[in-house]
Amino acid sequence: MMSLFGKRDNAASDVNKLADQDDTVHTVLMFHKGWDISKQEEYVYKFHHQRLPALKPNQISISGIKLTRVEDDVIIVAFLRNSIDKAVRFDIVDLLLVDGDGKLLAKKTFNLTELGEIPALSSMPWRFLFEEGDILAESIPDEGWKIAFEWKRK
Repeated sequence: MMSLFGKRDNAASDVNKLADQDDTVHTVLMFHKGWDISKQEEYVYKFHHQRLPALKPNQISISGIKLTRVEDDVIIVAFLRNSIDKAVRFDIVDLLLVDGDGKLLAKKTFNLTELGEIPALSSMPWRFLFEEGDILAESIPDEGWKIAFEWKRK
């Protein structure tokens, strides 16, 4: 681009260099059409969503935000995150609950077909119930746990 003074204007190319260096994707918060949430719950989800780390392009991720105990079961609220530029759909997934050292706390297979599509570049909260039989550890800590996909090698 040329400036009024006949010199080459490097501003446009400098902006492109910055974009190339910051190759992260910030997702948009979406809610499943079947979820009926209050304004207060929506605010809480927005707060947690804003605190999530940015993703690299073309990633599928899961980020746990809340653990609730109901008798001997554990409910995890997590964001399913999509930094791909097209919608994704899940079928059957194996999820792991691990502690800060990577020790396996619980494992369960979930059918996520009812979740439907997670739009491009978005995050959607979902609840995952780990029942007593899914829990593999003596106890699950209130803090320092993570939920993760179990990736199987083919």
